Amino acid sequence: MATSTLLVVRHPETEANVAGRFVGQGESPFTAVGRVQARRLARKIAAFGPDAVWTSPLERALSVARRAATRARTPLHVDNRLIELDFGQAHALTWDEIAEAGIAFNYRSADEPVAPGGESRNELLARVGMAVEEIAALGGRHALVCHAGVMRAVLAYTLGLSGDQLWAFAIHNAQLATVRMIDGHGQLEEFVRG
Repeated sequence: MATSTLLVVRHPETEANVAGRFVGQGESPFTAVGRVQARRLARKIAAFGPDAVWTSPLERALSVARRAATRARTPLHVDNRLIELDFGQAHALTWDEIAEAGIAFNYRSADEPVAPGGESRNELLARVGMAVEEIAALGGRHALVCHAGVMRAVLAYTLGLSGDQLWAFAIHNAQLATVRMIDGHGQLEEFVRG
């Protein structure tokens, strides 16, 4: 019976998060709160005892993953499939700015892009699912440092939920989830704020 445990971590608070901007695949620096969260998350990830740390290439995730991997003395893997959802024309805008620009923002459909030029939830679920399958197949303990959309996709994928159900999870900055994988079936063991 193949088993693995995944610690899934959302990055700390950024300036874009505080401003309510859909920064997606762009960059945004940590706030003062985010810098404190980054140090705390690195310690928590290291305490998990991962065999490897996997991360999005975006700095808000990568910086935490790098610090955690160094602290845990374990390999660090940057995986582009763990990058945040592409928000297309809504990139870096707030809800109000999206409405003012007349941009269609579709968060209900799993098949249509969230905004024109962006990704759909099912596209996100598919790419994240491929990464999860490969990581879980390795067995052992793995930490994934990522983003709210990616974390939702990891949870949906491992728990057997559909793309329609991605928004079922409230994901806060520095959120942690522990999922135990047994023969491809996921069990959510812990879901806490970091």
